[in-house]
Amino acid sequence: MNLLPRPTSVTAGSGTFVFDHDLRIAAPPAWAAIARRLLTPGTGLDLLPADDGAFVISEADLPPEAYRLEVTPDKITISAADDRGVNWAIQTLRQLLPPAVLRPAPSTDDQAIDCVTIEDRPRFGWRGVMLDVGRHFMPLGDLFRFVDLLALHKYNTFQLHLTEDQGWRFESKKYPKLQRLGSWRTETKRHLDDHGDGTPHGGFYTQDQLRSLVRYAEQRGITIVPELEFPGHVLSLLTAYPELGNHPESGYQTATTFGIFPEVLNMTDDALTVVFDLYTELLEIFPSRYVHVGGDECPRTEWIGNPATERLAAERGLAGPEQLQRWFTERLRDWLAERGRQLVGWDEINDEGLLEGAVTMAWRNSSYGVAAAQGGGEVIMAPTSHTYFDYYPSDDHDEQYGIGGLVTTDRVYSLEPTDGIPAELHDRILGTQCQVWTEYMPTTRRVDYMLYPRACAHAEVAWSDPADRDWAEFSTRLAQHLIRLDAQGVNYRPEQGPHPWQQGGTGPLRRPDAHK
Repeated sequence: MNLLPRPTSVTAGSGTFVFDHDLRIAAPPAWAAIARRLLTPGTGLDLLPADDGAFVISEADLPPEAYRLEVTPDKITISAADDRGVNWAIQTLRQLLPPAVLRPAPSTDDQAIDCVTIEDRPRFGWRGVMLDVGRHFMPLGDLFRFVDLLALHKYNTFQLHLTEDQGWRFESKKYPKLQRLGSWRTETKRHLDDHGDGTPHGGFYTQDQLRSLVRYAEQRGITIVPELEFPGHVLSLLTAYPELGNHPESGYQTATTFGIFPEVLNMTDDALTVVFDLYTELLEIFPSRYVHVGGDECPRTEWIGNPATERLAAERGLAGPEQLQRWFTERLRDWLAERGRQLVGWDEINDEGLLEGAVTMAWRNSSYGVAAAQGGGEVIMAPTSHTYFDYYPSDDHDEQYGIGGLVTTDRVYSLEPTDGIPAELHDRILGTQCQVWTEYMPTTRRVDYMLYPRACAHAEVAWSDPADRDWAEFSTRLAQHLIRLDAQGVNYRPEQGPHPWQQGGTGPLRRPDAHK
């Protein structure tokens, strides 16, 4: 049946179930709405309510997100304990149907599926994808499509990286210059020696737009975890409000190149007020328990040796300005906790020792996650070695420009998030997340190419039991799953072919003489 990610158990039955156009559903109203939301566009079925329909969804004593799907010649029965379990069951049902059903208009294909019983539950509670919209802005409609594709692969977390040196994407009612000035850069340069494209680039999401995206994702079983980045990667903030920097007299400009910049937040009380004001606005939009604060790649060069910053550190009771970031992150952790939220940060938040009460996102390598778990912290494994999809998907010389490094699909599939973690600490590993940093991904098509099919492999690592994991067996299922992505128009990177790095559309490369 080529399901992806691989379910916990699949037992084939006898016969088929045919989807008649008068198929009726017996389910709680909220769960019937999930079924219609995901099935009606591609099947054309109304799924009208009935007390005793041939499509039944009922509550069962199952773990969170788990489900049971039984298909007989006469009936489809789904059992689940929560909305997410129903969502994942329907996504599996969509994969059992012909690929054309995944399109947003009714398919003319025969809509029949083989009888089967599927018992399924996720391995990890955090199955995430991070998208950076700071380096390159992604139109709002593309974010809705992004959510749909994550849901198909049973991801339940979408980390939205909203701010960067190259652009501020979150509308602030209190600090409107952030979107007026900080959301745009004059042009984009691939590197310092590049002449630049001469084209302004920018954009931001209004608060109402983000609210609708949050609701859309929730309906599909996905939590959006927002990220505002502090105290580094803040050139877009300083462009709008230079008084928050350490050298406002020098002037700031939203970055046109990529990398790590020395300009960081000045840790004055005024700057902290702005940060907490911005997070206050953020929490009104995003109900997620988890809030990402960044915390990575923050140089101390503007603080160390600066008399004003040294005095500020002394006033805060710190041994030196190099401790200001830790002091700031602790304040932010406590502020979020008072509001029922939990801080998530890149693993630099532990450089001065484990930050208690925070979730560590281990990105530099897995050892940072191992250390955090051994110290009693909660961890999300997101190492560059396996989950950074801005890295090249192959070592073919014809691949379009990337940031460097090599992460192939089979490399992604080899990730084991609990490696190096004693069995008694496995519950410290909340899950795993892959990252899409968009320095060199200016379009949605380019994001598609870099994300898929690597995200297909990562989704299985996050969802499925690692026992009997086999690359060859997965590759067979993946080849069939890519037909589903074809149906949805996803510009994925082909795994095979004479020129697998091709871009521009689905299907194999055609030679000029192919018609002969």
